[in-house]
Amino acid sequence: MPRTTILIAENTCLIRKGLRAILHNLGNAEILHSVTNKNELYELVNRLKPGILIVNPNMLNFEDEDAKRTFVSAEDMSLVLISGDDSIRRKYKADAFIHYQDNQKDILKLLEEIIEQKSGKDRNTKSNETLSAREQNILKHIALGFTNKEIADQLFISIHTVVTHRKNITHKLGIKSVSGLTVYAILNNLISMDEVK
Repeated sequence: MPRTTILIAENTCLIRKGLRAILHNLGNAEILHSVTNKNELYELVNRLKPGILIVNPNMLNFEDEDAKRTFVSAEDMSLVLISGDDSIRRKYKADAFIHYQDNQKDILKLLEEIIEQKSGKDRNTKSNETLSAREQNILKHIALGFTNKEIADQLFISIHTVVTHRKNITHKLGIKSVSGLTVYAILNNLISMDEVK
């Protein structure tokens, strides 16, 4: 399954860098670019065609309440608006909203759900044995050489949950060794060869 590509459009340095750090823990996703310039945003979206655009509404030129319509090639793109103002949720249509006060766990869960929906649309007739977004994320961490405790700490879940996911992953894929899981992760674009230690 191809990686979901993400474009971040936020002019506040702390928020932009914080989002990048959080998204690094997201399985099967790749950050294409971070945009700080409102004029550059539209050109980049139409050229790069990201799967998900995470954007501060101040960087958009709103012509109507459906913010997605302002982009020429947005039919397959999920739009996530970042805001501290709850009126944004009532004012504009988007696929999801991130509030400035949301914690890392909530942001990751929201984006994993979007990726899961996107992969469900792309997957026409695959078996039920495919990995969920969470399992892909854990597989990515396993392939990168993290221990169960390190994975649990990074993803804010219990070690027991990591162990359960590992069992489900090995059962679904029929692969028991870490090296085999690493090869699977590389072949399915969950990680690149350069990331392997």
